[in-house]
Amino acid sequence: MIVRILVILTLAAALLGGGGYFLYETWMKPKRLDREEKKAAAAAKPVVPPDPSLPAFGRLKPFFAQDTPEARGALTAFLKEFPEAPKAPEVRAALGRINVALVLSPVPLPEKTAYTVQKGDSLSKIATKLKSGAELIYRANNLQTINLKIGQELLIPKLDTTIVVDRAAGKLTVSNAGQFFKEYPIRSLKLSGAHASGAVETKVVGKEAVKGTARISFGSKDYEGSERHVILASGLTIRAADPAKAADPAPTGILLDPPDADELYFLTARGTPVTIK
Repeated sequence: MIVRILVILTLAAALLGGGGYFLYETWMKPKRLDREEKKAAAAAKPVVPPDPSLPAFGRLKPFFAQDTPEARGALTAFLKEFPEAPKAPEVRAALGRINVALVLSPVPLPEKTAYTVQKGDSLSKIATKLKSGAELIYRANNLQTINLKIGQELLIPKLDTTIVVDRAAGKLTVSNAGQFFKEYPIRSLKLSGAHASGAVETKVVGKEAVKGTARISFGSKDYEGSERHVILASGLTIRAADPAKAADPAPTGILLDPPDADELYFLTARGTPVTIK
């Protein structure tokens, strides 16, 4: 009797063990392996570090509305440290506005020379003497007339600009003394012949203000309403796009928004290097 009971218990244990093993292999084991694989995958997945430029950008934002040398320095330092940061275009736009505002302000800066008007001086003579631009001096000192008075105090900005035209990005970038100065969107880029592709190294050979077919002299009554052309050695011009025309009739040229073309006109000088890439 005892032997029979032992046999029955042994058989029952075998059956239960086999069923448990079957249950483990078909259900529990795959679930466990799946959990382990997910844990391993999560552990192996690289953790993307936080963008280090974002905290720096946050600290920079108060400077955006300040037209001061301190603001210029802070934004310049950010771009040197984080040139490819997601917020870099926003910083470049703010820095460009600040750079122009400082140049056109009567605020003394290291790159401006104090000058006292002498007998026989004119804006063009002073510009030639101090390697600046007549219109640049006019705007930087907020003058209302080109007629100067003996003893008048002026601040003479000196710029050392270069231009890079980026076909792919559709942008024209101005640097001053090797540092970023301002970026302008290109509205139309029409190049032909040898200039249609590849890099072009050229320079500014002249500037002219025109109204219709007439050339207008700086200081004349029609000057403010004239169109400004920056003429390059390659036969190209940088000038304003006509917002009233869907397609500009000029065969070649680098066209900017009218305010940008006017600004670029007084920021550049004869000999300014230009690269088209």
